[in-house]
Amino acid sequence: MYSYEAIVRYSETGGNKISNMATIANYFQDCAILQSEEVGIGLDYLAGHHRAWFLVSWQIEVVRYPAMGEKIKVRTWAYDFKASLGFRNIDILDENGERIVKAASIWSYMDTERLRPVKIDKEVSDAYPMEPAIDMEYAPRKVKLLGDAETIDTRKVMSYQIDSNNHMNNEAYIALAQEYVDDVADIIAVRAEYKMQYVKDDVIVVKRFIDDRYVQIILADEEDRTRCVVQFERSSKDI
Repeated sequence: MYSYEAIVRYSETGGNKISNMATIANYFQDCAILQSEEVGIGLDYLAGHHRAWFLVSWQIEVVRYPAMGEKIKVRTWAYDFKASLGFRNIDILDENGERIVKAASIWSYMDTERLRPVKIDKEVSDAYPMEPAIDMEYAPRKVKLLGDAETIDTRKVMSYQIDSNNHMNNEAYIALAQEYVDDVADIIAVRAEYKMQYVKDDVIVVKRFIDDRYVQIILADEEDRTRCVVQFERSSKDI
């Protein structure tokens, strides 16, 4: 297991001085990458072997969002490897050691020259200590569409959204999608299914479907291909 301690900074919160789902996704992505660096399978190692981990799906559940100035511990561990897929849990503990956020994620091990999934190298899988999976209800990898989504906006991928793989950063999908939820503090869970990557200057077509419980944001392209589905689950308040 890998962990790091942090203090929730002002820049990571909104007008209510509380963090949000995009902040949580950033914590989790950072934690996963930092563990890989620590075990020697970091970004430079992967690039040198023409390999990369591409995020396939997120499932994040929030008991409560940490507030500005709060001390937290972010933890991560691998709990399974299957063929080209790696399975990772991540959580956040508060100062009292109480788990306030938990998550499951699935990652695809990619050959970056041929742009296709490949079997995880033994050297890579052996580098990660295996831990038991969090006791939670694991959702399917694919997010089922709940209804006909309405096109509500178009955006352009900006340079600040691009990561070291020259794709739009995983967290940026969550940050963009939550802009179309009126009260982000009302979000208690998110599922995200990543289908295709955006690169700089791509046009993002934003679609939205809303029902009594969920807000689904479908991020598509100009050819109407779905690139990512982000599903927010809300508490009982209206959107």
